[in-house]
Amino acid sequence: MTSRLFLLSTLALAACGPGKPPVTGPVVPAFRGLLATPRQLAFTCVVPGCDTTLSVKVTSNVNRRVAIKRIVLSNLNAEYTITSAEPPPFILGAASDFTIDVRFQVTQAPKSESLELLVTYTDASAEESADRIEAGELKVPLVKRLVGEPLLEATPQSINFGVVAVSQRKELPVTVKNVGFGNIALEVDRADSGVADLQVVLPANVALVPDAGLAVPFVFRPQSEEYLKAEVQLASSTPGVDPVYVMVEGTSHNWPRVALEPEETALDFGEVPKNSRRMVTVKLANLGGRPLNITSLSATDPSNRVTVNFQGGMTTATLAPLQRLNIDVDVNGLTPGVIDVPLHIVSNDPVRAVLDIPIRAIITEPKLQAAPVTIDWGTVPQGWVVPQPVELKNIGYGALTVKRITFVGGTSNLFSFRNLPALPMPLERNGRVAFEVEFRAQTSAAFTGSVSVETDDPMNPFSGIPLTATGGSCTAGCPIANGTPSCTMGTCSVGSCNVGFHDTDLSASNGCECREIGTDPGGLCSAGIDKGTLADTGASANHTGLIHSTDDVDFLRFFGEDRSQFLSDDYDVRITMTSGDPNISMCVYRYGTSTSVNECYLNAEQCGIRSYRKDGSLGTEDGAMYYIKIYRNPAAPATCTPYTVYMSNG
Repeated sequence: MTSRLFLLSTLALAACGPGKPPVTGPVVPAFRGLLATPRQLAFTCVVPGCDTTLSVKVTSNVNRRVAIKRIVLSNLNAEYTITSAEPPPFILGAASDFTIDVRFQVTQAPKSESLELLVTYTDASAEESADRIEAGELKVPLVKRLVGEPLLEATPQSINFGVVAVSQRKELPVTVKNVGFGNIALEVDRADSGVADLQVVLPANVALVPDAGLAVPFVFRPQSEEYLKAEVQLASSTPGVDPVYVMVEGTSHNWPRVALEPEETALDFGEVPKNSRRMVTVKLANLGGRPLNITSLSATDPSNRVTVNFQGGMTTATLAPLQRLNIDVDVNGLTPGVIDVPLHIVSNDPVRAVLDIPIRAIITEPKLQAAPVTIDWGTVPQGWVVPQPVELKNIGYGALTVKRITFVGGTSNLFSFRNLPALPMPLERNGRVAFEVEFRAQTSAAFTGSVSVETDDPMNPFSGIPLTATGGSCTAGCPIANGTPSCTMGTCSVGSCNVGFHDTDLSASNGCECREIGTDPGGLCSAGIDKGTLADTGASANHTGLIHSTDDVDFLRFFGEDRSQFLSDDYDVRITMTSGDPNISMCVYRYGTSTSVNECYLNAEQCGIRSYRKDGSLGTEDGAMYYIKIYRNPAAPATCTPYTVYMSNG
């Protein structure tokens, strides 16, 4: 083994080559100044009452004299006392040392802080030299050895002052204790009640070590008649300690006072399914300072779905001050419907002898109503597609869910759905949803089928709607509503419409379905409706009509009269059109003239608009003929949607 190591060493030296010095790194100078032993002072007794002194030895590692300028703490702290073997400033001999004692006297709960013992020094010689030491500061951390976890507890968690007369004083103690472990103390230094007549007296500068506790006085001194209910928070500034809460109750009322707990709002049971029961328990309280006599407890419900009584079955009772009794309110879902009856309480409370609290519930039983119950198309001419509407309505109580809408097996494929809603769909009471069933008359024969509607109606989860229809030839029947039929090429179609009716949707199955409103203006300017003269005194007119087809055009005209041009001008022509069909627009043409004329002058055109205005000019003639053309975008389908044009001047 030794021979092998020698060989490896020889090879390594040979690799360096003759005359090459060994490779070395930079030389790091050693620290020159003061050193502390130990490097930090750790105090393990940190609770109030502890008194510990630890020493640190400060040593000079240079062969020169060192000037010790000052010895201080990094922050002022009255719990620490520093004592040096020689008070600064002084000269420390070469390679010498001295001792510093640090005394820690704990007076309060420990705080999270960073504290250091600082020793400031410099070279004691006034002459500059190569071996002079740099000025510096020795830092010795002072560390608190905190172990464990503080935990605050209050006992009891609730106190009852009972009856305290106005201007009288009553005191009750609450014990607060540090039930944590280790050596960490805590302070209870904050109390918040939010009530002026309740005081919580906290002692000053008291720290609780683990298992230590103290009595905190709670004082109720009412200045007027009142009921006291408060949640008092006791908190500590010690980090990581959660606050505790104490419930406080008392009264200074000199009379019985009735109340219901929780708050005196409606007892809302929400939805209760039919044939089920639901019961809630509330508390009847006497918040006064005299006995409360309950002479009647009831809930008048003709349907016998609501019963109330004190636990034990009683309907009368006497409550001492601040006493509470449970009331059972029972709702029995015998029959569906709405419940809204009062919980009726009669007592000797002089302010509220009668207390009525609403009891509300909905006994649910959703119920489906389908309309119509059957659909019969009769005879439908061959080639026609005829839809029939179906409406589903929830006439019961509580939400009804429509789950599925399907055709029953065996239904002819000539029946189909249109506009089916997205399922499942909830329907509240009186909620509705509609869809269509259409029949395509492809051949001359009779067809049947049935629609099945599945819901959560407990009495009728599957509702059926029978379907019947007969396909027939045009010669056997071609019913054209408001018009004359045509059987050209054997197809039943609209031959012509009756006066005042139009086949807007171009579907023979509903005939001439669009009825004209009033008089249909002509499609030429000369055949348009004349609305007369509108003077600039505020005269106005309007017209409502239909653009029943893609090529239908209506013309209107009027003379906008300018009566006076002296000083000021009231002339202000406005034309506005409204319609639920966005594809209907108008053109306005203006021909300047001082008198009404019966000829068409389609100039000064403004088209594709729904609003027009021509204001007057001062001192000049503004009279003019106005021609209004109402038309439809030819690329849009026709609708039987009315329009109205409003015209005014002045």
